[in-house]
Amino acid sequence: MARQLFAWLLVALAIAGIAGGLGFYKANEFKAAQAAASLMPEPSEAVTAVRARSGEVATTTRAIGTIVALRQLEIRNELAGVVSQVGFTSGSIVEAGQLLVQQDVEQEKASLAASEAEAQLAKQTLDRREGLKGSPAYSQQEVDKSRSEYAAASARAKSLAVVIAKKRIAAPFRARVGITDLQPGAYLDAGTLIGRLQGTDQDAYVDFSLPQDSASALRPGTTVTLRGSGIPGETTTAKIVAEDDSIDGGSRSVRFRATTVGLGNALRPGTFVDVVAEIAKPRTVVLVPLTAVRRSPSGQHVFVIAQEDGKLRARQRPIETGPVEGSDIAVEKGLSAGEVIAASGSFKLRDGLLVNTELPQPGNANVSTN
Repeated sequence: MARQLFAWLLVALAIAGIAGGLGFYKANEFKAAQAAASLMPEPSEAVTAVRARSGEVATTTRAIGTIVALRQLEIRNELAGVVSQVGFTSGSIVEAGQLLVQQDVEQEKASLAASEAEAQLAKQTLDRREGLKGSPAYSQQEVDKSRSEYAAASARAKSLAVVIAKKRIAAPFRARVGITDLQPGAYLDAGTLIGRLQGTDQDAYVDFSLPQDSASALRPGTTVTLRGSGIPGETTTAKIVAEDDSIDGGSRSVRFRATTVGLGNALRPGTFVDVVAEIAKPRTVVLVPLTAVRRSPSGQHVFVIAQEDGKLRARQRPIETGPVEGSDIAVEKGLSAGEVIAASGSFKLRDGLLVNTELPQPGNANVSTN
């Protein structure tokens, strides 16, 4: 029994010795690591520093505008009939007065010839009876009857001439015709759509709508900015020439129409463009580069470069932003003009991190990265 206890005691002492040796080794290793870490430089990141500056921005709103031709209409026939001639091809340009559609008028022409003959005969009869004035054969009643017959025959001829004229449909202005499948021989009921005309004027309208709160700042004569890939230079201006008489009951918005110079040939009717309208006067704000603003689940922030113990560190600052002006964004709250912030490279920073940069001089916007 004593031998067994002695054996177990030796085993316990051996385990304790091994554990103590390992602990001593790890403690020395940890101290060595701490000593090596203390000799290593603090991590830092290189960024470009800029000063927040004061500037003016205007409150704007955006809308989707639609290009509309200055002159456009749908061509429909007023009278029913058979098409005898089509004077245009789909998508072509037609000149003012050019024939578009001619309906068959042979029957009307025959009736017109008969009516003109009747009117001529009635005129001759009237002239003879008026020539008997002063003779015993003269009768005022017969003269009045002849005059009435002549007027009725002339009216019938004029009516038929109007019908013939209405069955010849011509372009009222220079325009481009839309696609159509109309062919000679087709029968057209009254009011059938023949085609659509879009004027080829140099200028064009832009129609757009704004919510009622924003629309109150715009009036005819106000200038708006247009942006789009099809616009020469990708930006131009337009002047509002009309506004709708009431607010749309469904969308609670007001429709505006503006005129833009030189886009009639550059953009097809129906093309969408961005409309930027200024709805408030310019105001002074703090401007920073867009690259300086970071976003996180807690909101937007910038990294302010602060000097602490002779070193430059990044300190996270929550902000509230406003409208964008080119490559800058307005800061409404959280930052003052003149404060130094990280711009390019700010995505690499975290709060308290040492930064490697050169502070910009007062009044300078940027400085090169070290």
